[in-house]
Amino acid sequence: MGLPPPQCYSRRRGNRRLTQEAHASDMKLRIDAWFQASQTHRKPVSSLASSTERTANNEFLSPIDTPPDRGRMDKQRPRKDFRVIIVGGSIAGLTLAHALRKYNIDYVVLESRGEIAPQVGASIGLLPSGCGILDQLGVFEDIRKEIEPLKSTKHWTQAGKMIAETEGPVIMHERHGYPVSFLDRQKVLAVLYDHLAQDKSKVFPNTKAVRVEHTATSAVVHCADGSQWTGDVVVGADGVYSRIRTREKDEMISVYSCVFGISTATKGLNAGDMHRTFSKDFSTLTIVGKNDRVFWFFFAKMDRKYTLGNIPRFTPEEQKKHVSKYLHINITRDVLFRDVYDNVVSTAYVPLEEAFYLHWTWDRMACIGDSIHKMTPNMGQGGNTAIESAASLANCFKKFIDATPDSSYNMSDLRGALSAWAVARKPRAKDIWANANNLARLEAWATLRHKLTTYYLLPYMNRTLIDRACATFIGTEVLEYLPIPRVSQECPIPADRRYRNVQQDSSWKRLLWSVPLVVCFVGACVAMDIEPLETHAQPLISRGSFESVNGEVVPLLRPIFHKEILDTILGRLVTCFLPPISGSDPISRSQMLSFLTDLGPLYGIWLLESYRQTHSWAGVLLPVVMGIAFQLRGIGKVAPVYFLLDFLQSPLQGLLVANHASIRLSAAKTLLPALMLAYYLPLWASFSAPMLLDKQLSNIVWQFFPLLVPVAQIPLLTAVRTLPSSAPASKSRRPDIPYIRLVIILLTVISAAVFSYVCLTAPEKVSLADIFLPSIAYAGPVDSFAAAIRRFLQYDQVFAMASGLIWVLLSFRDLQVYGINISLFKVGLVLAVTAVVLGPGAAFAIGWAWREEYLADIRG
Repeated sequence: MGLPPPQCYSRRRGNRRLTQEAHASDMKLRIDAWFQASQTHRKPVSSLASSTERTANNEFLSPIDTPPDRGRMDKQRPRKDFRVIIVGGSIAGLTLAHALRKYNIDYVVLESRGEIAPQVGASIGLLPSGCGILDQLGVFEDIRKEIEPLKSTKHWTQAGKMIAETEGPVIMHERHGYPVSFLDRQKVLAVLYDHLAQDKSKVFPNTKAVRVEHTATSAVVHCADGSQWTGDVVVGADGVYSRIRTREKDEMISVYSCVFGISTATKGLNAGDMHRTFSKDFSTLTIVGKNDRVFWFFFAKMDRKYTLGNIPRFTPEEQKKHVSKYLHINITRDVLFRDVYDNVVSTAYVPLEEAFYLHWTWDRMACIGDSIHKMTPNMGQGGNTAIESAASLANCFKKFIDATPDSSYNMSDLRGALSAWAVARKPRAKDIWANANNLARLEAWATLRHKLTTYYLLPYMNRTLIDRACATFIGTEVLEYLPIPRVSQECPIPADRRYRNVQQDSSWKRLLWSVPLVVCFVGACVAMDIEPLETHAQPLISRGSFESVNGEVVPLLRPIFHKEILDTILGRLVTCFLPPISGSDPISRSQMLSFLTDLGPLYGIWLLESYRQTHSWAGVLLPVVMGIAFQLRGIGKVAPVYFLLDFLQSPLQGLLVANHASIRLSAAKTLLPALMLAYYLPLWASFSAPMLLDKQLSNIVWQFFPLLVPVAQIPLLTAVRTLPSSAPASKSRRPDIPYIRLVIILLTVISAAVFSYVCLTAPEKVSLADIFLPSIAYAGPVDSFAAAIRRFLQYDQVFAMASGLIWVLLSFRDLQVYGINISLFKVGLVLAVTAVVLGPGAAFAIGWAWREEYLADIRG
């Protein structure tokens, strides 16, 4: 066993020599650590010889000989002689070092610069996704001392006119437990380095990797100083011009340049504020941090798109000339770019590279951070995405080592593990990368569409943009082998890796799953032909009256609106219902009574869906419009469209953000009385009123239920808001759940009771199939208006309720994709049995409520 190389050294003629200043204290610490390790955990030198490379003069001892750190050695041995060589002491590289250290996986960090935390004028944005991982590693509290949480974001034109303002950072902080902040990149690096404690000896500055050699049993990193470092895996965390990513095709481009810097306090800029300036071909980002320290970026489109090899480098003179043209622009209403630039402490002028590489791993190599996914800094996601990639790779190493029975492993297994890591990590990283680059183009008005979006949509998109950002944070990586911090556990929206399953659910898969809904729609359009209705209704309409089997006569057209076209449409609708409600067709009467009763839970659930927090109150327009449409064309045609649109929009992805799945409490409380008043009362009066004229008038009122039900809720909402809260006790975080349960239970009981009544009172020699199932010969001739209505309504019920049950089943499929262990076959079986026993309306309501309980548990 050899002594580990010292931490402090200088380079002369390719040899490492101890500086006299560091020699005494550093060497004594290392000798003590080596001696302690040699007494308790000696490894035969022969076992190391095959994987150890030394310089010719033998002054350099490879880090493979380094014994375990004295402070941690007694707790746990290094894992199966597995060593990771991290090339680059970046945010990604040091995060990975911490993550490996927590599981006692051996590593070294090779940094080309002379300092680990140099001040180059760079800043870094920290978001909840990155903060949670840093908190797991135990470094976030020291970082927190250096930050001022952001409170607001203001968007401006270059002339100082405000476009929009939002408190998005505060909302994100409240939802996820960690603040949105900016600080010096140098300070984050310093905290990460300092927290390595005695493992600082594994970090080597002035060690520039130049190439990687692969052997049968290891990878060897050759450095510019002649040193060689042997390990099992080499991780490139060395930035955009990585020496590890040499086998990947060059795909880097640069369209925009950036002058970034740090300035002292500037009048008119307050701590916790973020300002964004939008303009044609340039934009600015200004963040005010702790002690009014100003972090700023000036982005500008270059003269053309550059590719790797042609990307320019800028001189201080070019920076001065470039900046002078824009010093007059506003970054707020009262603060100019000049005001910030005059107070600059450090600054740099660089091109903004953009690249997302296809291959992240090769043999024993892997890349993380900017070396593999370089994005523009407009969204502040570069550092956070690098932290996530480091955490996910550490999880990969941990799983691989745990799955290895002894110190040996198959190279194919290692390649497979690294490949699986890349496949799993890419979709999320690419989505963030694309959004960041798109934001750069939006802020610089790359096209007319971007400019129009800024002026006419951005002021109304605050909530949408905040929710999209939060959706990104939910699916963040975590270190799976470390405890989740209390902050992450107790916040309203904790990190949830399963959420990524929903985000990454491909559109083509959803299209395939939606085929049954498409079949329902096509089937309804084919089978529900209104021509036979019109043919048999025309004589009645011409006569102007309808006569029931008991001789009662009622006029068909009544001046309700005193508008001929509206009165004609309403008269035709009511005419179609007269044969069933008058008893002229007993079979149709039974079918329609059950069917229309089942529409109560279906339309009620449509309304409940529109009352979710994810929608504004304007969301109720969709079920109202759909309701009016199915009154005119038949719900069998409209319901599949509603359910298809809902499924293709992947609602679960939005429902799991914040409390968006929650249904507005006042709406949940008032829906049931509104349904009873505006739906069930006129419906049942249509069947039970003593006179046919009264039945007709009740049916006229019922025809307007898509509008009357939500309208009836308005005075009830006012009354509910003035009453003291008396919510039933519930363990759920969602206060709406007890009321939803009450609504669904009563709607289920009503539908099941009416279905049972219809079954028990069916006309003699008439089977249930005769009542509910239409003839397959949908295009066959019918001999009367009543027979045409019966067939139309039977198909109407079949396609409406079938599409509803399919939609419920698909919603369980979404839960399955999310990660809940549930059998779709069992769900389908329960729905089918319930539909046969209690009726399709009861089955639909029960299925929806079942899904709702799962949603409540996810966020409860």
